Amino acid sequence: MSERLLLVIALLAAGCLAYRLLTRRQVRAAAAHALSDPLLADVIPGAPVIVYFTTPTCAPCRLQQTPTLEALQRELVGLRVIRVDAEQNPDAADRWRVVSVPTLFVLDGSGQPRRVYNGVVDAATLRRDLERVS
Repeated sequence: MSERLLLVIALLAAGCLAYRLLTRRQVRAAAAHALSDPLLADVIPGAPVIVYFTTPTCAPCRLQQTPTLEALQRELVGLRVIRVDAEQNPDAADRWRVVSVPTLFVLDGSGQPRRVYNGVVDAATLRRDLERVS
């Protein structure tokens, strides 16, 4: 019994480590080209930005993430959300190493990606991250 518990703990730890490595790799890849990326061409320096990758068929995007981002935009003056359809713009999804939708990148005031979320993220978490990078 204890061997199984240790195996489960080891597998969970390995999964967490793999996810952290994936997200770090995504942020580094996005940061490498952020200053010249066409998605960020008209971003105003100093303003908080979220780059939001979605698709028309993504139910969690439509039912959860989009309403959360719209509410945040109403609440936080100056917040810019750049919505990218990953099906219509696969080159951008490849550049940002998007592997699933929804995927959100939180950018600091200089346009550099600081955090990535693969999956739905709540408003409180995004608000906290935006405060940290502003």
